[in-house]
Amino acid sequence: MERKPNSDAWGAFCRSIDAAWPLSRWGRVGVVVGCSGGPDSVALIRGLHDLVQRSEVALPPGLLAVAHFNHATRGEESQRDESFVAELAGQLDVPFLRQRSTRVGVRDEQSLRRMRLDFLRASAEQMGARYVAVAHSADDNVETVLHHLLRGTGPTGLAGIRPHRPLGQDVVLVRPLLGITRKRICAALRWIEQSWCEDSSNANRDYRRNWIRHELMPMIESKYPDARDAISRASGTQRDWVTNMESQAEEWSTRHVQFGDAISIQRDHETDRSVIIAGMQQLWAEQRWPMQSMSQTHWQRIYDQIAGIETDACMLPGAIRIESPPGHVSLRRIEAEEQ
Repeated sequence: MERKPNSDAWGAFCRSIDAAWPLSRWGRVGVVVGCSGGPDSVALIRGLHDLVQRSEVALPPGLLAVAHFNHATRGEESQRDESFVAELAGQLDVPFLRQRSTRVGVRDEQSLRRMRLDFLRASAEQMGARYVAVAHSADDNVETVLHHLLRGTGPTGLAGIRPHRPLGQDVVLVRPLLGITRKRICAALRWIEQSWCEDSSNANRDYRRNWIRHELMPMIESKYPDARDAISRASGTQRDWVTNMESQAEEWSTRHVQFGDAISIQRDHETDRSVIIAGMQQLWAEQRWPMQSMSQTHWQRIYDQIAGIETDACMLPGAIRIESPPGHVSLRRIEAEEQ
């Protein structure tokens, strides 16, 4: 174990969590914490548990629970992580929910993420909790912005990871650690001598995010030492802009989008392109259509159809067919038997 830093790293960490997501907001409605066993999620559950223990207000029991999804992709290491999180939940005396993947061989990041979020949502519903908390850090946000930028994103992608968003109808996904760096998180855990698990796959540079973390970011920081802070500030400014844009997009969708066997969108060549694209991104999220496969080129193609610039039918990622009958645009997901 490394020597403790001179300052109270753990106390400062807990205060940062409470400032970002006060106990008063979630203490009486419950939260399920997704915990992989890694440093970020271990620090999150320990920090939230600490805030509950220090609270002077009597809170109902069972308001804090831990959930672990075992993807079973790393053999004994995956089982080690599950056992570690189960033991941690026992030490904290909080409910523990677990699930092991039965989809052997699934390894793409998007499918793994969807399975994990579906499990966390179901866990929150089972516990009657309003929130699911996950442990994305400030470093994750910077790496996400760079990942989006390099694959050709628009304004929403440059806004980085959302601090909160709906996860189903009655559950909200929150990320209380987005303003805290990985370095601070690990320092806080060392202060209380709390161990964690290391995921060996995080060193595999075949994954783009790992390449960004281990190769691209160090290269950038060798020339721009304050690059992480600069990217975080730019992302925050962009997020404020996106929030305003999304409000306008909701109003636009109410006027122009109708639901039926297919989704019908009234043609519109007057509204700003950014508002229309934001409205379409909201629609994609509501329909749970695949977002990560959509590039800026795809969103531009949809806008061109709505604005009447382009009228040829085409297929979009996720088997979404877009057609342009007179006066409107039609979107429909093609089922496997139709393809």
